[in-house]
Amino acid sequence: MTRAAAGDLRERVAVLELTSTADKSAYTWSEVRRIWADAVLDTRSNLFSSVGIGARGVTFTVRASSLLSLANAFLWRGHHCFLTSIIPLEGQRGYMEVKAALCEPVTLTAKPQARTGRDALNRPTAVEIPFFTFPGVLTEKYRANEAEDVYRVTTLRRVLVTPKAIQLRPSDLVEAEGETPYIIRQALDLDPWKNEYELERMEDA
Repeated sequence: MTRAAAGDLRERVAVLELTSTADKSAYTWSEVRRIWADAVLDTRSNLFSSVGIGARGVTFTVRASSLLSLANAFLWRGHHCFLTSIIPLEGQRGYMEVKAALCEPVTLTAKPQARTGRDALNRPTAVEIPFFTFPGVLTEKYRANEAEDVYRVTTLRRVLVTPKAIQLRPSDLVEAEGETPYIIRQALDLDPWKNEYELERMEDA
């Protein structure tokens, strides 16, 4: 790929930041500023998920900035760009190369199950966690058909990728509007910038 010089940064890209309401009942991506960039679509998929399938990749060249991190996202030509790598551009001081995956985030409702807490007398008690909405990226894992008694059901499995601030646990439910909820089977939360959740739901075949 030909490296961009300062005069080649001709596209305006919106830098997004995850924001929330004061009561944490809703999270959303909000534009915080715009920057100039050069953008080139990649020939390979960007594996933004460690357990799901990849998405079309794009490489941006931007001016170096300490304000930009993998907690951000880009909005480019109407596409949401999930940032996966930010490195200094070799041989061009003052510029960075930003790798991203072109994704379509959806608004989901998290329905956490009750947690175990302690009351004033230190007795175990159920703690209800309020529902909240958040943006996430659903990607395919695989589909499996399983025979159950006298009928067949489809086990629909997906991988949910979220910003780090979205903290969920196995057995919690997540739901897109108008759809059957998914149950979280596994949480993968070691990445410092994102969380991944393996989801599952059963549907009649």
